[in-house]
Amino acid sequence: MQTLTIVFAGVLLYWGLTNYKVVEHWLSLGAEILSSFVIGILLALILNVPMSFIERSLFKPRKNGKPRGKLSEKLARPVSLTLTFIGCLAAIAAVCALLIPQLKSTAKQLYDQLPLFIDKAFEIAENNSQLNEMLNEAELSADKVINTIIKKLNNPSFISKTLSGTINIASGMVSGTVNFVIGIVFSIYMLARKETLKSQLYAICSAYLPDKLVKKLAHIGNLSKSTFSGFISGQGLEACILGTLCAVGMKIFGFPYAAAIGVLVAVTAFIPIVGAFIGTGIGAFLILMSSLKQALFFILFMIILQQIEGNLIYPRVVGKSVGLPSLWVLFAITVGGNIGGILGMFVAVPICSVIYCLLRDSVQYRNEMKKTVGDVPEWLS
Repeated sequence: MQTLTIVFAGVLLYWGLTNYKVVEHWLSLGAEILSSFVIGILLALILNVPMSFIERSLFKPRKNGKPRGKLSEKLARPVSLTLTFIGCLAAIAAVCALLIPQLKSTAKQLYDQLPLFIDKAFEIAENNSQLNEMLNEAELSADKVINTIIKKLNNPSFISKTLSGTINIASGMVSGTVNFVIGIVFSIYMLARKETLKSQLYAICSAYLPDKLVKKLAHIGNLSKSTFSGFISGQGLEACILGTLCAVGMKIFGFPYAAAIGVLVAVTAFIPIVGAFIGTGIGAFLILMSSLKQALFFILFMIILQQIEGNLIYPRVVGKSVGLPSLWVLFAITVGGNIGGILGMFVAVPICSVIYCLLRDSVQYRNEMKKTVGDVPEWLS
């Protein structure tokens, strides 16, 4: 049976390599169909952490050890789920209220200073003989540029490509929005009925799979849940630490918008490792309108802070929360980013942690078995 399985796997692998375009087509189609479900699972895993905390805090068992009353039992899940979504929406609204006015003010300053910047650029070009000579050799003029633009706009091929690209972008945005909304609905259902779904899934696996395999899958599922919860908690703690350090450092060095940029950096830090660089770019844009010198010093400050965070704080805080050594945290982020971009970075750490824990337990068991024969955990046998 084992030989037959190996032969079948080899044939399937050979067929997949020789028909990789067909495999790629069906994988992309499957990913598109299941995208809402995947979004729902990820949202449920993320929101389960604050929801479980609220449920444990507000609806504790009685002091004498007796279970909660019937009313508390009925209200615990819907109240906790509602408070979780209200808290998330309130946090998003607070961040937007803090950042959007600053961004609008900076954009207005940029718009007001744009004519001065253009005049300055033309003045520099006129005073620079080499640049003037290059422009003359290129035979650039306003009339020539306008005529080129008009010719492009009158080209049917250009118009059709532009319309096609616009339609594709619009349809992609609509599809992404619809998938996200459906994913939210999925997550609400999964969070509200998570115990029922878990028991149903276990019953299905028990009915169709061997007991050993069911116990292995149950162990992997429980380990994945605890690992992902630990990762979300660690990632949140790390984001708060980085945002606080950023705001305090900016206040000490006299940078403007310290509170707003600190919150921005904390929010973008939920994207592992590279998120702080996104916050740095937006923060530098905000400071740029006040002072170019301060914007450059802010970038230097954030590069140093990001190096400290990426090499010391993140591996220790997040790595400790998921039980993964610092080296493997960096490895998981690198591999996940190359495979799946930002989402790959976010998911790679808990996945790598689960694989690491399973491999560690298997290695320890096999090494112990070489010395002595003892009881074997059923999920390892």
